[in-house]
Amino acid sequence: MKRLKLAVITTLLFPALFPAAVAAFGRQQPCFVGIRAQHGIYRIKGEFYVQAPLDIAWDVLSDYAHISDFVTNVDSSKILERRKTTLLIAQKLSGKVFFINRSFDLKLLIDERPQEKISFTDISQKSFLIYKGSWELSRVQGQTRVVYRLKAKPKGWAPWLIGKHAFKSNAEALLKEIRSEIIRREEGKVK
Repeated sequence: MKRLKLAVITTLLFPALFPAAVAAFGRQQPCFVGIRAQHGIYRIKGEFYVQAPLDIAWDVLSDYAHISDFVTNVDSSKILERRKTTLLIAQKLSGKVFFINRSFDLKLLIDERPQEKISFTDISQKSFLIYKGSWELSRVQGQTRVVYRLKAKPKGWAPWLIGKHAFKSNAEALLKEIRSEIIRREEGKVK
């Protein structure tokens, strides 16, 4: 009973006594990733919340030419063509699952709805038969919510469990790195 009382008191007093610790915890909230697979097609949905303005999150997500500076599995990203809200981007990605290293070539057709949504589709089909998804931004209770969706079917065959692990771990890493870059820019380390 004493432990229960102590836990309740600590829970109630902690935010009042240590607001900086609570704020730091808010910056470290995890990213959530779910995955479904059927017939070799993987559907990934991930999301996170961040204490940063929507425009900073947008600037990070749309920083196509520099994404390799803050996302480790992007080896290169080059803008091939830009029109008003449509872009064509060539990307080289690398990934590792257990002891297997793979590289992927993408030619992404990107459609932007500024500060709301980025939709992308790989039109090269060099590494994937299907590779399309989106990033969505919204404001929720004073925070920016970032939602990532991907539908992918890689070329070639891989055991379901290995494919699922690869997509999930890569999506988790991607979201954590994007979130960290948003926080870094919000804290004024990059202008």
